[in-house]
Amino acid sequence: MIKRLLYLNGLAIISVILYHASAWGFISMFFWTDRYRPVEVPNFDLMGSATYYGLRAIEQWVIFAIPTFLFVSGFFIAISAGRTKKAASWRVVLERVKNLAIPFLLWSLIILSLELAQGAVYTPFEFIRTIGLGQTTDAYYFVPVLIQLYLLSPFITPIARKNWKLLLVLSAILQISVALILYAHLLRLDIPFLSLISWLGRPWFFPGFTFFFSLGIVIGFHLPAFKDFLHRCRWLFLATLIILFIVGMIEWEMLLHWSGQDWIGPRETIIDQLYALAFLFTYFGFDKVRLPFSRQIGNLGTKSYGIYLTHSPVLEYTSRILYHVAPVIFAYQIVFQPLLYLVGFGLPLLLMALFNRSPSRRFYSYAFG
Repeated sequence: MIKRLLYLNGLAIISVILYHASAWGFISMFFWTDRYRPVEVPNFDLMGSATYYGLRAIEQWVIFAIPTFLFVSGFFIAISAGRTKKAASWRVVLERVKNLAIPFLLWSLIILSLELAQGAVYTPFEFIRTIGLGQTTDAYYFVPVLIQLYLLSPFITPIARKNWKLLLVLSAILQISVALILYAHLLRLDIPFLSLISWLGRPWFFPGFTFFFSLGIVIGFHLPAFKDFLHRCRWLFLATLIILFIVGMIEWEMLLHWSGQDWIGPRETIIDQLYALAFLFTYFGFDKVRLPFSRQIGNLGTKSYGIYLTHSPVLEYTSRILYHVAPVIFAYQIVFQPLLYLVGFGLPLLLMALFNRSPSRRFYSYAFG
């Protein structure tokens, strides 16, 4: 099971890089168009083109990444709690928090230092808030969320043991409620008290992420009871996964149209969350299927946190360099996207390998987790 979880983690980090690479594809397509065409920006001429739908398909396909990380994290909490303890050990929880926080703070400081060197200005409060809320990059919000969930895990695990159905129902209601708040903001609905409860939907706050973390703990504790169910219904889950992929594509276009905007930033919808759930159930339902490239992807799973922290600035600076030296590549997403995949994986792995072979290797865990 550990190998299968590491493989799942490897799939998740691959998906994260594909997702963020597609985001830079949209930026270059709509907001940097003037670098390779004589137009004013933003320019949405390519909205609805084959290139646009290709990027959207990638984005929709890999939307399970963050829910998968949460699920795996919850599962490992259940493993660490073992069968004899009622709750997760605070010693284990604080060790995991430390392993997350130190590399996160290090890379946040590095990124902000680079921004300061380029002329960015932060007050001391803004500097601390940017780091603490995971706003250094678009990807870093996830680390404060995961730390919060780890700190809550000693209170979640006893419920996951004895009242797991109640836990899943309550966490699902909470997560769906947060998603509904995001829908309301996206569609600019005038709902009483919306501003008072909007803080629940902050990207760095845990309520919108509780279900998949709780699901990982529950299945970690009750795996035998779930395995038969997942195996029996595996083809149903696979069919549901395919249908939800299509529905997710349609839903996003409808939300974009109803919002009245030319473009909206990525958001995880309720359909996306159901898609992620179908993906996880399909993955474990076909547990007898031999996994392709199991060693290589499992190895990525062991390095997923280091890759997660480093890939975001790599993708950003690669895109920004191309903006200045070779913007014509943005006109050819079939070239730009594979290039981002190559540097998004290659440079973090190269950096980690060099660090691990240097005299500083004893500090490897502080840099990459």
